[in-house]
Amino acid sequence: MSIATMNRHNRLKEARFFEKKPQIKLWLETGIHYSTISRIECGYILPTQEQREKLANALGVEKDWLFPKKHHKKEILEEIRRK
Repeated sequence: MSIATMNRHNRLKEARFFEKKPQIKLWLETGIHYSTISRIECGYILPTQEQREKLANALGVEKDWLFPKKHHKKEILEEIRRK
């Protein structure tokens, strides 16, 4: 995993830490299973648009800060196809 990928997903962990919300509490608030939250934080999976919105709302942060647009999988794939 690249440092950029790791840092991007650490924003989720950083926001959780700041809000004092363990993964289980975030799961109860968002309906996103704590194992999925862990996988997103570790960079194993990318969150869906719906998951991004739920996580940002539950943590009280902007969705684009939590998951910068330039790193979204769909946009990366589109950029690669254009080249």
